[in-house]
Amino acid sequence: PGNKEVEPLKYAKVAKAASVSRQKVEGCIQGTTSLLSHCLGKGQNIALVLRDIGVLLIEGRRVKMKFFYNFLETMSGKKNLEIAGFKVPELLDMVVSQVAPVASLTFSGRVIIFP
Repeated sequence: PGNKEVEPLKYAKVAKAASVSRQKVEGCIQGTTSLLSHCLGKGQNIALVLRDIGVLLIEGRRVKMKFFYNFLETMSGKKNLEIAGFKVPELLDMVVSQVAPVASLTFSGRVIIFP
């Protein structure tokens, strides 16, 4: 909807930022996408860990993102994050600790860790 254009992923740029080969980036992304597609096709619940960012929970038709506190603090600043937490307490439900067992966040306990 809205005639939005899809921009292809720039594998070379990602490879340079991650200091790995383009082939490794392509293989990793294609492998992860294939695994996700397989799990979703079978109707499995998934907790996809995005290192240093958070956890994407896909359970049935529900999709929810939980961010690591450190990531949100880096993005918004500690003071802004505290103010937002007071003004909109529901935001606290979107925060998860990096030391929390990720499997406990999903009904199935299935976890995929994105490199």
